[in-house]
Amino acid sequence: MDPAEFGLSTLTLQHSPYGPITPEALQNANKGKTAIVTGAGRGIGAAIAEALAKSGADLAILDLNLDNLKETKSACEKHGVKVRDFACDVTDEKRVGEVFDEVGDIDILVNNAGILSQRPLIMSTFSDFWRQIEVNFKAPLLTIHNVLPRFRERGGGCIINIASRSGTVDVPMTLGYVTSKAALIRATHTLQREMALDDLDPAIHFYALHPGGVLTGMGGSSAKQDVLDKYGDVKDEKFFMDLFKDEPALCGQTCAYLASGRGKELRGLYLDCRQDVEKLLAKGRETLLKEKRNTLTVNFLDGYCNEP
Repeated sequence: MDPAEFGLSTLTLQHSPYGPITPEALQNANKGKTAIVTGAGRGIGAAIAEALAKSGADLAILDLNLDNLKETKSACEKHGVKVRDFACDVTDEKRVGEVFDEVGDIDILVNNAGILSQRPLIMSTFSDFWRQIEVNFKAPLLTIHNVLPRFRERGGGCIINIASRSGTVDVPMTLGYVTSKAALIRATHTLQREMALDDLDPAIHFYALHPGGVLTGMGGSSAKQDVLDKYGDVKDEKFFMDLFKDEPALCGQTCAYLASGRGKELRGLYLDCRQDVEKLLAKGRETLLKEKRNTLTVNFLDGYCNEP
């Protein structure tokens, strides 16, 4: 697979916090709010939690077990905010409900928990394949379903779904991941439109966010040996490793920025945290929507569309 197939940027991409999303620019931007971050034990999730803490938000951080959360909790508490940690399998509807009830008032939800298995479907067990759909798509919908009535009662709230560029392209060996991330992006678009039906737009604002190329345990992993033995290296492993050049803080600070409401004109869209939010905002919401920018779409032959 040639990465150039998906296009190469001619504009400068960001690889670390910049201008409007720096901790200094967002100081106290989320003060008085409470944020839930799933998959907060390490990597991107930990960076999101700490960025929100730096911006003044109190936190409820979730992961499969409490041991995973010790470092994140300690790092966030250094910023003088309240931090509660919860062991939670986010695919478990009952447990999600218990945790959210215990947290109480919620203003920000970041769905970050995710898993990836690099195997072709034909070499996978269906349960292993489907587990990716459960964690990457079912779980965010469970948390969203739980929090939306709370947001309606409170008069607003922010939901950020950590998506992936993988949800916009075809990547062999990652069917469970790419399809679940595509579904999450589409859900973000659709849910924002549903908010408008109930006059909750823009008070409740959704975003699907690509976290950049971050070298985490998941993103930097390779296929298992039995897959390599059968197919060889189906991707240029070294090239992709060279793409992992972004700091986790870039995604974290972008989340803090979006949670503050400063990027509401981008609500309902799929964003890449490496792209300057001020450039997107300067384009204008009306133009972005009219030109179908930052949305999942299909390009038919000219002339083919819907019936007149």
